[in-house]
Amino acid sequence: MKERIFIRSYKLVPEIRNPLIRSSLIVLLGTGLRMVGPWLISKGVDEGVVKSDYSYVLQISFFYLITVVALYFVTSRAILAIGLVGETYVRQIREKLFRHLTSLDINYFEKNKTGVLVARLTSDMQSLNEFAREGASSVLTSILTIFAATIAVFFVDFQLSVVAFIILPLLGVATRIFRKHADTAYWAVREWIGQVLSSLQEGISGVRIIQAYGDESTQIDRFEDVNQSHLDANLKSAKNIAIYFPFIEITRVTSIATVIWFGAQRIFEGTLSIGELVALLFYLNYFFDPLIQLSFNYDLLRSAGSSMKKVFSILDEKPFLSEKGDSIPSINNEKIIEFKNVDFSYGRDLVLKDINFVINKGEKIAIVGETGAGKSTIAKLILRFYLANEGKVEFFETDASEVSQQWVRDNVAYVPQESFLFRGTIRENLIYSDPENINLEDELASIGVLSWFDRYENKLDQEVGERGGNISAGERQFVALLRAVLAKRQIIVFDEATANLDIESESSILEATDQLLSFQTSIVIAHRLETILNAEKIMVMEEGELVGFDSHDNLVKNNPTYKELFSAWNLVN
Repeated sequence: MKERIFIRSYKLVPEIRNPLIRSSLIVLLGTGLRMVGPWLISKGVDEGVVKSDYSYVLQISFFYLITVVALYFVTSRAILAIGLVGETYVRQIREKLFRHLTSLDINYFEKNKTGVLVARLTSDMQSLNEFAREGASSVLTSILTIFAATIAVFFVDFQLSVVAFIILPLLGVATRIFRKHADTAYWAVREWIGQVLSSLQEGISGVRIIQAYGDESTQIDRFEDVNQSHLDANLKSAKNIAIYFPFIEITRVTSIATVIWFGAQRIFEGTLSIGELVALLFYLNYFFDPLIQLSFNYDLLRSAGSSMKKVFSILDEKPFLSEKGDSIPSINNEKIIEFKNVDFSYGRDLVLKDINFVINKGEKIAIVGETGAGKSTIAKLILRFYLANEGKVEFFETDASEVSQQWVRDNVAYVPQESFLFRGTIRENLIYSDPENINLEDELASIGVLSWFDRYENKLDQEVGERGGNISAGERQFVALLRAVLAKRQIIVFDEATANLDIESESSILEATDQLLSFQTSIVIAHRLETILNAEKIMVMEEGELVGFDSHDNLVKNNPTYKELFSAWNLVN
């Protein structure tokens, strides 16, 4: 993992800089107190033990005790301060990541698995949390201790310091090799965690289909393959650690043994005191012990670094559409939507071919056609989820590419095929667009659907559960439809939004929408015959081409494609 990841991580949350500096100063104070201990022991040995001055030994012991007590309180405070900084940092990163995800274009979510994105906000954040809680304080303390111990060793005796550290270049080479392999291993571990979560989510979400087709064994095999790959990545990481950690220990023992050998000779020569040799050995342990501790924390450090790299891969995604335009169309124009020679493709093949039509303010438009004809793609262009490859889509005679994304969200409502409800009550879902200004009971009573909610024990305050799981699919769709209608946007798009409704509910919502949509422009992608009969114009799509755009009566008489569709609907109904 390159250092720039950590530098960028530090710059990402400027709010933590001052608390981090204060915390680092506390750690620095603790490191200084730790370095005092060997110096006191050295004095106690040379001036007390060697000279049999036991009162001096007692005095030094008293000062050493004070140092140890002070170190305890400073270290405790440092761990708390660094932990608080780390937890604050992770909270800020999680919020920035979620905020950025909500700003990205729809095509980003269509290209990336939901499970992988969830992993970025859960597993990767957990990795950062673990480092903040368990590793950050230890890493900072270890780095400062290594630096201070190195200075102390040279301060005690330069010659023996050179002897002690002569093996360090070999340790440096080994560390570089370890880092290279460890970075690759940790990146793979984080990547496969996302794949595991994605596979789990797919299996759980699709469990009904899996069981209906008796395909459990295939899904289990797929999950086992992904899970095995995750295990292999972890084993590769563990092998690197298994090789590197013993090498550090061998280096430490060799260095200390060398110092004892040469130090003993210096003592016999009278050029080194016993206390100085003792201090050297303490400082060498202060050098190597944090190095070993850093190695133990390396998995947390690298895991956190890999997680941040994953986070940055999302933060580096640019919300192309939201940054594309900033114009605010004038809503006084009667021509509310216009497609001019529009071509569109999700990949190589055109999904829409030379589409031209105009929708005027207040019109109720239906779009019909076989599956794959391009109906939903037209809806996505109207919602500005995408921009046309060729030609223009205009809102109130303003090119969609120049229109502010916020304007689109404020003026276009959408009800998809698969209705989505947020966890909470029916009331909270219905007033989602404007909680402060929607008089819900009055609005529902005025369109005659308030009594519909009497079926629930708590009526409008009934809990719907996660994704609306506590109520039926048709009831979810009814609530989602009303939510969009109550938002009172200039334009409302229904993408086969009555597909899951029973006849009674569909009749209620169609009657309700007729009343509420009197000032709105509505586009309905039709699934049932009933949803097109009250449309002023009907758009007929066939293989990506607009083959008819007229009233129902005229299309039945003059459009073969529509006549065939209408006949098929009549047979079904």
